[in-house]
Amino acid sequence: MSKGQVMVVGAHGVIGRAAALHLADTGWDVVTVARRGPLEELKARGNVRHVSVDLLDPESVKERFASLTAVTHVVYAAYMDMPMRAAVAPNTAMLVNTLDALQFLGAKLTRVVMVGGGKSYGEHLGHYKTPAKESDPRFLGPIFYNNQEDALKQRALDRHFSWTVLRPDGVFGFSAGSPMNIVNGLAVFAAVSKEQGVPLRFPGLPGTWNALHQATDSALLARAIAWALTADSAHAEIFNVTNGDNFRWSQLWDDLAAFFDIPTAEPQPLPLVENMGDKEDLWQNMVRVHGLRPTPWDTIASWPFVEGWLASDFDMLQSTIKIRQAGFHDCIDTHQSLLNHLGFLRSNRYIP
Repeated sequence: MSKGQVMVVGAHGVIGRAAALHLADTGWDVVTVARRGPLEELKARGNVRHVSVDLLDPESVKERFASLTAVTHVVYAAYMDMPMRAAVAPNTAMLVNTLDALQFLGAKLTRVVMVGGGKSYGEHLGHYKTPAKESDPRFLGPIFYNNQEDALKQRALDRHFSWTVLRPDGVFGFSAGSPMNIVNGLAVFAAVSKEQGVPLRFPGLPGTWNALHQATDSALLARAIAWALTADSAHAEIFNVTNGDNFRWSQLWDDLAAFFDIPTAEPQPLPLVENMGDKEDLWQNMVRVHGLRPTPWDTIASWPFVEGWLASDFDMLQSTIKIRQAGFHDCIDTHQSLLNHLGFLRSNRYIP
């Protein structure tokens, strides 16, 4: 028996993909929503359907959602990447257009789980209070997560449905064609380094090398999303979600090097946008030589994204005590999480 019909918005992202796969495997009827077509892994599933739509066009959203009146739950994980000030209006509009279209069409929502992130604490601005807690006061924006949360809470109040906000940080996972993925970036950087016959050097800032950081495994996050869709203790709450441990790049880097059987050398700051910008021909040759999937250079990794990650030369820590006390206790060692996802990339021929 189906647990209900859940809409996963942003299904091609790392988070949306993981959520859609997990929910489809655990008794839900799933509607995936994205600008692009359906996920390859779910095309043949009888309990999954896909809607391609531009969420910035409210009339198109209503038209494309017309047959989705049975939707009872929503997982919102869509994201438009752009500078923060410019990101507020479109990212808020996509959420609003989704919820307003479902309301207009008469869908009876039970709960909406929205996925936010560590930027709610200002981590993208530099040093912030750690460990960050969900009860911490907001900082002076712009920050689109605030606008989204306000829009979600008001609609939930007006339309009598429940909501939960989850805040992962540093998601380790996979999504084809979604280059904003730190694991992809690290894997390609290591593979290119090996191909060029140079040791694997950490390219981030010196302070980043030993700072305490955190990550959220995409499969763990998918399980947290499934929990939040139905748990009474998740009603009208915000939760941080991370792996449950912390790591230092100075320790995780050895795992990356060992996976590729490549020697390491002293860290050396390297502007990745500039220094990886000329590697497209090399990458395409690697694809041919190693029999990899023909993946375009601009979709295998986002170097501005990776460079930004490795420029965080301060502790990045969110407390997860609240979600544990509410009943979600899952965890994974971040070193194992990295190796799991690297193994997936290799076994599926995305990397040599």
